[in-house]
Amino acid sequence: MNTILWIIQGLLSLFFIMPGYGKITGSKNTHVENGHLKPDSSIIPIRILGFLELLGCFGIIFPWLFGILPILTPMAATGFCLTMLAGIFVHIQKKEYEMLPMLIIVFILSAIVAYFRY
Repeated sequence: MNTILWIIQGLLSLFFIMPGYGKITGSKNTHVENGHLKPDSSIIPIRILGFLELLGCFGIIFPWLFGILPILTPMAATGFCLTMLAGIFVHIQKKEYEMLPMLIIVFILSAIVAYFRY
């Protein structure tokens, strides 16, 4: 089971690296064009979410790997669960239903890590 959890943790970390990086480095115009942001909205919440996603990429791997504050690993997985729930809610509001299966799968994988690492 430990090996399966490590594989899931690695996949989750890889899954959140690109969106997190994109949210931090993307311009406001890029986010507006992609529909992540309204033209009159602040980009700060997008930047904060990107930073938290990148922080979670490290938090889901390194604390458990090095045994330093290993409680941070299930906390990062729980944070990913909350992120996916928020994403599901937002995509339902925008009527972007094609994204829901992926978000639900990532939510389930995050919940598995959170449950078994606590």
